Amino acid sequence: MNEQTKETLDAIMRAMEIEKETFDFYTKAEQKTFNPEGKRIFRWLAKTEEQHYLKLNELYQSLHEGGRWVFYGGSTIALDPADSGEKQVGFDTDDLQALEIAMEIEKKGIAYFDDLMAKTSDADGKGMLKALRDEETEHLRVITEKYNEIKK
Repeated sequence: MNEQTKETLDAIMRAMEIEKETFDFYTKAEQKTFNPEGKRIFRWLAKTEEQHYLKLNELYQSLHEGGRWVFYGGSTIALDPADSGEKQVGFDTDDLQALEIAMEIEKKGIAYFDDLMAKTSDADGKGMLKALRDEETEHLRVITEKYNEIKK
């Protein structure tokens, strides 16, 4: 195994750790909030982070065993629409803090995937990492939108 492959595998392992930590955070945030809107968003975020982890694990195995990148076409997990009768109550301070932490987590994820893309010469690898980065960007957009809505 060459040095670049080892570095890539180490970076993917770290990305998997980040996705697991983020999944755990979102799962705890979902359980902690009583707000149905907050539960819905944190549940969606946790599911997508879980899917990222599984895809990164598949990638790690494929690169380790055969030196091949895997295809990732993006998440198939849609954010469920809010219930029509769902009361849009405000988040309490802990929930706002959770959203603030979530924004920072997603910003770090975006930067991490950008860094990995810059170090990857494989076109398929760049495409996969870009898809993952774009999903983190979408997470940040949703979290920021909800945060700004609540702060009004």
